[in-house]
Amino acid sequence: MVLVLAAKVDDKDREKIFKKIGSWLEEKSAKVTKSEHTGTKELVYVIKGNRKGDFWILDVESEAPIKLTELNLYLNREVNIIRYLILKYA
Repeated sequence: MVLVLAAKVDDKDREKIFKKIGSWLEEKSAKVTKSEHTGTKELVYVIKGNRKGDFWILDVESEAPIKLTELNLYLNREVNIIRYLILKYA
């Protein structure tokens, strides 16, 4: 999963976001195995009033399939996540 957070998000709020995502995934029998910060980058176009984004790559493992519609809905509700991409591989 690739997450783009608003660049203005501080460390405390970022930790809250990742804890909320982690707890939601645990409810679905999944877990974040790796979290990698790839940096704050200039966006090609303005997204939700942001010109910069803080990029994170999360590796998520699950024994049972995760319903992507539920995950999309959950991520869309988080105000500080301005964009995300979910890649599925076996």
